[in-house]
Amino acid sequence: MMLYDSMRHFLSPADLTSDERAQILARAKVLKADQSAPERSALRVGALYFNPSLRTRVSFEQAVWRLGGNCQTLNTGSDTWQLEMDPDAIMDGDKVENIVEAAGVLGRYFHLLGVRSFPGSQPWEIERTEPVLQAFARHTGVPIISLEGTMHHPCQSLADHLTLTEKFGDDLRGLPVTLSWAYHPNPLPMAVPNSFALQAALAGCDLTLACPPGYELDDEVMAQIDRESKANGGNFRVNHDRLDGAKGAKVVYVKSWGRKDLWSDKAAERESRQPLRHWQFNDEAWEQTDSAKVMHCLPVRRNVVIAASILDSDRSIVLDEAENRLWAQAALIEHFAKMQGVLA
Repeated sequence: MMLYDSMRHFLSPADLTSDERAQILARAKVLKADQSAPERSALRVGALYFNPSLRTRVSFEQAVWRLGGNCQTLNTGSDTWQLEMDPDAIMDGDKVENIVEAAGVLGRYFHLLGVRSFPGSQPWEIERTEPVLQAFARHTGVPIISLEGTMHHPCQSLADHLTLTEKFGDDLRGLPVTLSWAYHPNPLPMAVPNSFALQAALAGCDLTLACPPGYELDDEVMAQIDRESKANGGNFRVNHDRLDGAKGAKVVYVKSWGRKDLWSDKAAERESRQPLRHWQFNDEAWEQTDSAKVMHCLPVRRNVVIAASILDSDRSIVLDEAENRLWAQAALIEHFAKMQGVLA
């Protein structure tokens, strides 16, 4: 896990050990099976959003409730002051509060803090350093759980892992999985595909990244995926053909994301992707698979990213993934709360 003065944070799928991951997934299944009312606990959790959310906010709040705790959600700029992220800034502009004091105060109020912050408009080399999440990790003094950043969406990928174990068993080594890029009118963040691919590698899946040339994932993450795949008994390959990349897959995770080289020029990126509108996951693509289950983190644009004929069939498990956000996060939060000594 990410460390600041021995404080552990969850910013990437790799921030859990294999034993911790197995324990959390097993505990998530127990929590999912137990629908009894929770006992009250002293757990206090905050959730700070720089960007909109549906599944993340609801599932995170419900996960804390399932543990008997309290979760308070804040939207920056409307529920909070505008934050200055530079500790050394001369604050004579429109920003009212500095990250140092804001994070420090939240650390006094909560045992854990979830933070959601999408990438901005700076070049990829700057955005990939996660300036917002890293600032909170540095100044809050309590564990930070990423509710999606620039590089990763680790809570989503943990729920994805849980969903795969429900469908294919706990041992996913050698499972043929394709992460397939799809056309979307706007360049989207890379956090979900980075995290799903890394999570699949940590599980030892036989992973194929199917994407047009230029849409490969972050270079450092690609190298990490390759290392983890080999270390966990899997394989990793890149295929630039939409149909061939789906061949033989038992699972296809469909997602769109933006190009690294055009990250700070959204207009040019939108223009460059227009010839790729045929990169939709539809029945033609599904027929190349081995009766694959189809995944997506949601929200999804029907008949643009994935054909409605797939979403409305039993081939789709997108609602299973969405539900499992609650249970995976409940087990994750419980794990951190126990490390903090808040829960027994």
